[in-house]
Amino acid sequence: MKKTTTSAFAAVLLLAMLAAMPARADDVSCSSVINDLSPCLDFLQGDAGQPSARCCDGVKNIYEPMDTTAARQATCECLKSAYNMINAELYAAQTLPGACGVPPSYTITPNFDCSQIE
Repeated sequence: MKKTTTSAFAAVLLLAMLAAMPARADDVSCSSVINDLSPCLDFLQGDAGQPSARCCDGVKNIYEPMDTTAARQATCECLKSAYNMINAELYAAQTLPGACGVPPSYTITPNFDCSQIE
């Protein structure tokens, strides 16, 4: 129960912090990215061996609208911020899209330069 409460608090805190962050493209909102990603907290923090179906639905929602370079770069910045704020395990962050059947167009690392995405 304590771990669930901690994860829920982390999700709410993360959403509140990122809601104020401007995205770099008009069609990408960090708050919507975080909302879609919040069901993935257990997986990203190493508390679940596989992402849930709800998590994968969110991952698909994140990656589907990335049809422009600006949208891909903005989404990348949102994801980097989210992963850093929740202390996501690097392996989990890197494997999440593939585990959900979404071919990633880039791999998240703490020092990844999102401006290099085309």
